[in-house]
Amino acid sequence: MPFIPLEKRERLENGYCRRFAAGKHRVLLIHSDGETVVIDERCPHDGASLAKGRIAAGCIRCPKHGIHFSLASGAAQGGEAVAAVPPLRRLPVVEQGGWVGTVVD
Repeated sequence: MPFIPLEKRERLENGYCRRFAAGKHRVLLIHSDGETVVIDERCPHDGASLAKGRIAAGCIRCPKHGIHFSLASGAAQGGEAVAAVPPLRRLPVVEQGGWVGTVVD
């Protein structure tokens, strides 16, 4: 699996969220509260884009239905109403040569 560079490490600051094509996947690179994650760009509930989702308290909020997903685990937050919503797919975060990226299959 080849490394796919997404952004220079020096450009990541709190609240960073940007959409990228990573192979055949559309992903979001997010840097929040000192953590960097790469997740699928689409909500697993209804396929809505998360690119304009609000990031707060370690979660991203889907702008379509308001479901909050944990950036740490990808799990939907909020009790029974979202219990059946699949988690966001998280991809590995890889750093090489000053770049942050991922690897995909």
